[in-house]
Amino acid sequence: MNNGITKEGAVIIRGAKDETEGVDAEYNWLEEKFGKQNISWELNDQELMDEGDRQFDLLKIKFKNGAFKTFWFDITDFYGK
Repeated sequence: MNNGITKEGAVIIRGAKDETEGVDAEYNWLEEKFGKQNISWELNDQELMDEGDRQFDLLKIKFKNGAFKTFWFDITDFYGK
């Protein structure tokens, strides 16, 4: 199971019809794991990584306790739709 902690373990988003739906899937995954955005955690930074044949979103989130964590999402399936 991919936990998003590393690029190799990126959470793969498949089946999104466009980028909006794909990004929503990323945030839904985070909310399932950590609770509601802007209540339990907030987005600190988001970065697109183009690796040629694969594209990734890196989402850095900040928890209520001040801790930060970065998650990798493989967005190749919906990128550019």
